[in-house]
Amino acid sequence: MKAYEIINYLENYFPLELQMDFDCCGLQIGNRNKEIKKVYIALNADNETLQACIEQDCQMLITHHPFLLEKIKNMDVNEHQGYFISLAMRHDIVVYSLHTCLDRGKNGISMNDWLVNQLGVHGIECYDHYEVGKKAILNQPMEGNTFIKKVKETFHLEHVKYSKNTNKTIEKIAICGGSAADDLEILADQVDCYITGDSKYRHAKYAIDHDCLLIDPGHHLEVIFEKELQKLLDNLPIDTQIHESKDYFNYE
Repeated sequence: MKAYEIINYLENYFPLELQMDFDCCGLQIGNRNKEIKKVYIALNADNETLQACIEQDCQMLITHHPFLLEKIKNMDVNEHQGYFISLAMRHDIVVYSLHTCLDRGKNGISMNDWLVNQLGVHGIECYDHYEVGKKAILNQPMEGNTFIKKVKETFHLEHVKYSKNTNKTIEKIAICGGSAADDLEILADQVDCYITGDSKYRHAKYAIDHDCLLIDPGHHLEVIFEKELQKLLDNLPIDTQIHESKDYFNYE
């Protein structure tokens, strides 16, 4: 297949016009007319994933986080940005990213639809006007500490941080992968628990003050992108491989 055919297929699910104003989704580097036999799927567009793409004889790297989201200051090949660009161009790799257009999605296919459905819920709906975050009702309500364990088991997490108000029943939940802790202010009176990454000390205080359990599994929760996008691409006559990305942080 040509790269543009894969791109058109994906943009039927995740149109670029859905991306946020700050974002830079779509083609990052490369030739739309490149013949693609094998696609490499990774959460992040970085030198590690690009090198792996090349080593696995893939012609296209598809990521969630865009390479061009970070402002490019120069093309020095001794710096990480210049090195990434020169390596991609030298090996004729097409680099393409779906970020907030995939976070929004449509027809029940999006980052947070993928995440919330893993938890056994019904009544899924968007909680914000951007149509990114999701709220839903657990099929089986449970005590706070039990739900924390369920989140860890479901998403294969060794560590999460959470507010200390765990002594409550969790039935209504909300989730937003990535970094959306400020949404707690619009959710605290609507749900029993909110799950998102990159929370700060003040967010935990707010959660406790408003009796809403806050669970922070980290930004890396979005790694679900890799397997779910692979499922979508299974409909195309190409081979795919996922990176199985690890968190940028280590935890002890």
